[in-house]
Amino acid sequence: MLRLDFTITRKFDELAEKAKKVNSSQLITDIAATVDAKLFREWATSALSLLQQVFGEESAYFRSFQSVYSKIINITYKESFDNCRAIVQSARDDFEGGGLTEIGLFLDHAVLEYLAGRTSDYLQRGDKTTACILASVLLEQALQLICGNRSLPVGSINEMNEALFKQKAYQIGSYQRVKDWWYMKEDFLKGQGDRYGAADVDDMLRGVQKFVSKEIG
Repeated sequence: MLRLDFTITRKFDELAEKAKKVNSSQLITDIAATVDAKLFREWATSALSLLQQVFGEESAYFRSFQSVYSKIINITYKESFDNCRAIVQSARDDFEGGGLTEIGLFLDHAVLEYLAGRTSDYLQRGDKTTACILASVLLEQALQLICGNRSLPVGSINEMNEALFKQKAYQIGSYQRVKDWWYMKEDFLKGQGDRYGAADVDDMLRGVQKFVSKEIG
């Protein structure tokens, strides 16, 4: 359990104030609502730094934030800012509530809810890549936790899946599903995601959530 530190609390306060400035820069057009790119970039850089410091780069908070933010290229949509802001708020609530044990962080309801909700949103916009990556973040965290409980080294999704299956941590069905999800993520990262439909990615997320429930509880 991490100690509630005044310095970190103050940094969350500073982020909240900066977020208000970003929010107030909203510009609504006939096409979409956007926010000031410079303000958003400065705020996001500070947010990622704090999430890394408090939770680590492998945490669901850091990786979920980074996944959303990395997709912003030219237009800083208000929706993207709102998603990032929600992740930071969930992280702060968890930190101040003292819920930072490894399993508590991983299973944080707000993060799971975020992943499920945002996946649907991204799929509706045709962004299957982001949806797949978000589901992969959850899967990787689960495998790391299972490996840690069994004194196995952490690695890639495929490496951990192989190690866990050899140790008989779960049955062949779970092993094959994890392998299929890993192949899907790799295909998307290689730019070969066209072979998958939106339903395939949605099935992946639902399957990962069931896997977490079954293997971790």
